[in-house]
Amino acid sequence: MDKEKEVKTKKAFYKKGWFIAIVVIVAIIIIGLVITNINGKKIDWSEIELGEFIPEPDKKRGEIVTNTSDLATIYIENLSKEEYKDYVQKCIESGYTIDLEYESWDTVYGAFNEDGYSIRISYLEFEKEMSITLETPEKDDMKEIEWPTTGLGAMLPEPKSKLGNISWDNSTSFIVHIGDTTIDDYNEYVKTCESKGFTNDYSKSDKSYSAYNSEGYKLHLMYLGANVIEISLKAPEETTNTNTSTTPANTTTTTTETPNSNTTTNTENASSTTTASGIREDFKNAMDSYETFMNEYVDFMKKYKANPTDPTLISQYSSMLQKYTEQVSAFDKWDSSEMSTEEASYYLEVQTRVNQKLLEVSQ
Repeated sequence: MDKEKEVKTKKAFYKKGWFIAIVVIVAIIIIGLVITNINGKKIDWSEIELGEFIPEPDKKRGEIVTNTSDLATIYIENLSKEEYKDYVQKCIESGYTIDLEYESWDTVYGAFNEDGYSIRISYLEFEKEMSITLETPEKDDMKEIEWPTTGLGAMLPEPKSKLGNISWDNSTSFIVHIGDTTIDDYNEYVKTCESKGFTNDYSKSDKSYSAYNSEGYKLHLMYLGANVIEISLKAPEETTNTNTSTTPANTTTTTTETPNSNTTTNTENASSTTTASGIREDFKNAMDSYETFMNEYVDFMKKYKANPTDPTLISQYSSMLQKYTEQVSAFDKWDSSEMSTEEASYYLEVQTRVNQKLLEVSQ
């Protein structure tokens, strides 16, 4: 098969209706995981505890999904795309313009205001539905902490700021949010972690960094916005599997392979080396990373559905959504016209497994 014919075949393959339907179903399922029991009633904005911090939309038929003093999630139905954009403009005029998540907000908008409140607005054009999520400033729940001198935390350099909140600290997982950390401070911290050996199989963007060290410990750093960062370190699977302690509510139990310490991959500037299977290494790494995260996402949502009032899970909700957005953004960068037949097949295998996992929490 010559190159021109191969490209045409792949383009036609990705235009088929059943493939498009899979993508649409995945989007609907994901929104459905959080938005449940919608009855389309008219919303009384005064009932929303955080209602004063966000503008009212012109249309208010839908449901208040989450309503606490820390988190508000509102669903609005029967909204045109123009009405969604008008609402985003209202939020911009209200001051939600700091640390923008997206250059373009065609269907998703996320930002902070100067007080640290964060808003995320998403629009599902297929269903004409809009969801609004508002969170109070995370720094309000922080205090001065002492950096661990034992355990997983002791493997990492101490951040410049001592203002923080340690969510998890056990033999398998360490998660902490640190405040008073600018984007420049975050970038310096990334460099310090690199100097500590966290450089294997790395993935780096403007606001996130993931890498393993030679022993298989996985580090994930993220600039969340409003001068808050997340630091996460997970033990290798062989350590996790032999541990008899209880796994925390928001840690993943997904089995992943410990990376080869001699392999270094950058998802943005990765080598295009093609393996014997006909699949580029950088492509396979991206697909595997996407699948691993979606497994983690499903595990999290199972726990969230089982206990939606758990404050620990609620505090992790925004971070999970941001990670999801990053994964989808990276996933969308792959041009289907440049995929080989083997890569297209592997793509569908991964997507099929992801769909099956999502169905576990969509019932």
